[in-house]
Amino acid sequence: MTDRRDIGSRLENWARVYRDHTRVGISPTGAYCDQLRRDAEGEKPAPERRKLDEADAQLIERGMRELETKHRMLLYWCYIRQAQPEVVCRKMAIAHRPATVFVKAFRDAQDAIAHIVEPRDTFHDS
Repeated sequence: MTDRRDIGSRLENWARVYRDHTRVGISPTGAYCDQLRRDAEGEKPAPERRKLDEADAQLIERGMRELETKHRMLLYWCYIRQAQPEVVCRKMAIAHRPATVFVKAFRDAQDAIAHIVEPRDTFHDS
């Protein structure tokens, strides 16, 4: 099992694993040539700041299938697409004023996925 982390960092990890990694404006040939130049000059690659936890991301992805559509889409727009709150509100027909309306919807979506992916205690005293 993965270490205990808050749902926000787990969702960020999920987004890094499942986000489309293509960058607009960078040709594959140009990226390859840059890599060859760095190798020829002996540059060492920058160490990755955060390691990906693909097993946890897969657990979150499976949990997404159980979420209500509104929660799943809100998390998609916020984490995968990295859209600004006003864009998310417009796309999902959420009132953008007061800001607490968006914050509550966002927290509700986080709580919903957390409830699904958290290990459950199946032992009950009857």
